[in-house]
Amino acid sequence: MILVTGATGHIGGAVVRGLLALSHEVAALVRNPEAARRRLPRQTALRVGDYEDAPALKQAFTGIDELVLISSDGDAGAIQRHHANAIEAARAADVRHITFTSIIDVGETSPFYYAPAYRDAEHRLANCGVPSTILRCGLYSDFILDTWLTPALASGELALPAGHGMMAPVSRDDVAAAITAVAAMPDKSRALYSITGGQVMDFDEIATCYAETTGQPLRYRPCSASEYLASATARLDEPWPEAFATLCASIAEGRYASASSDFSALTDRPAESFKAFLARVFS
Repeated sequence: MILVTGATGHIGGAVVRGLLALSHEVAALVRNPEAARRRLPRQTALRVGDYEDAPALKQAFTGIDELVLISSDGDAGAIQRHHANAIEAARAADVRHITFTSIIDVGETSPFYYAPAYRDAEHRLANCGVPSTILRCGLYSDFILDTWLTPALASGELALPAGHGMMAPVSRDDVAAAITAVAAMPDKSRALYSITGGQVMDFDEIATCYAETTGQPLRYRPCSASEYLASATARLDEPWPEAFATLCASIAEGRYASASSDFSALTDRPAESFKAFLARVFS
């Protein structure tokens, strides 16, 4: 039995569907069973639980062989607590293996707001006594589009404090495919994968790619962190201005500037390029 957390989200739901397509027995951790039944395949077993409720998590994880722990979201302190609760519940419920979605940049000196929370989760996994596989995921193509490109259309200018840092965008669908492949494979001896796109790009190239695909003019302008924070604070709730500004700082420092072949090794196909992703979205 494989249990997937975050199962009503885009990635979690895609993992559930992918594992069912491979004929695995799959359960989904959900908070609202009625809503989940409308969004998940009818053959999906439902386990009710909440990251904040450690005893309920232990009960939900009982009888589970493989836990696919899709990372939480929101405030960094809450995320760290959620991951800690889930990992401890998995240990207490005698789960045999955990597959966890982490991030590329968990460095000790990282400026990224979320790096300490993910570093803590990876440390807990290494010391909890349950074998685990960590997928460190790159920057989502979907995130770049929704969070930065689309809001920039009104001005035609993408202003971010990312300098000329590079990244290898990867679609959420490809991340889900990689998670599915790891959860389904019988040999889980490898402990770490890096899941990125196959092409390293900077924001000049990303803006150009967007303009060419959509016909909407867009150019990239590196800006200061203070300028970005002033703009982001006026339109976004906490913690997003700080989270996004520090993510840009991490990109500027080159912490996302590598492309891994792990996705292709897991799925036997190339990762979707950012250009192909945009073409698919806007087709």
